[in-house]
Amino acid sequence: MNDITTRLAVAGLEKSFGAVRVLDGISLTARQGDVVSILGASGSGKSTFLRCLNFLETADAGTITIKGDTVTLGQGPIADERKRALRLHTGFVFQCFNLWSHLTVIENVMQGPLHVLRLPAAEVRDRAEALLNRVGVLERKDYYPAQLSGGQQQRVAIARALAMDPDVLLFDEPTSALDPELVGEVLKVMRSLAEEGRTMLVVTHEMGFARDVSSKVVFMHRGKVDMALPPAEAFGAGRTEQFQQFLANTRH
Repeated sequence: MNDITTRLAVAGLEKSFGAVRVLDGISLTARQGDVVSILGASGSGKSTFLRCLNFLETADAGTITIKGDTVTLGQGPIADERKRALRLHTGFVFQCFNLWSHLTVIENVMQGPLHVLRLPAAEVRDRAEALLNRVGVLERKDYYPAQLSGGQQQRVAIARALAMDPDVLLFDEPTSALDPELVGEVLKVMRSLAEEGRTMLVVTHEMGFARDVSSKVVFMHRGKVDMALPPAEAFGAGRTEQFQQFLANTRH
């Protein structure tokens, strides 16, 4: 962990729900600017893994290090204050947007910097407007989420995550709740974030994004990392038998 470019390192992460082992010794590293696409069938543990990185779920064992800040799981409860501090390292973009329905678009983006980071309101508003412009929805800043399309809501959710200036962005199937015609506008924003050098972990079923944008493709199978390769290898000669079967089923 002396490599200053390492943004995220996970070792031996385990998580069970009752008798069901959902994560079985997951290890993964992402360096500054890496875009890691995480693929796998439903139930393979992808979303649980991402939620453990953001401490929306607490893993049973293993270590998580984000920008040099390490927590070891399985040694007793983690204090809420510690979880909040660790959560500041990551920005989470949910599958179903999770915007606050009673707040306007700009208020949604301003909440974290105002109430968690306690930054000055004028500074927060300026940054929120810049981010909304960045994702192409500035003209909707005074609208409420219900007045937006799904694609617009997800772009607001991305702006909200960026507003906290996280070290790692976590995307949990960010396009799966969208109508097909709206997927492209969200992927365009995500591609531009990758071009900026943002460190991103993306649980996705978008094979084109995984192939064209990723620096690493991780395939999870039954709670384990079955494959972690550069996309040219993952979609080429390096693919595993399980990943080959997954691709065949996905195409079907």
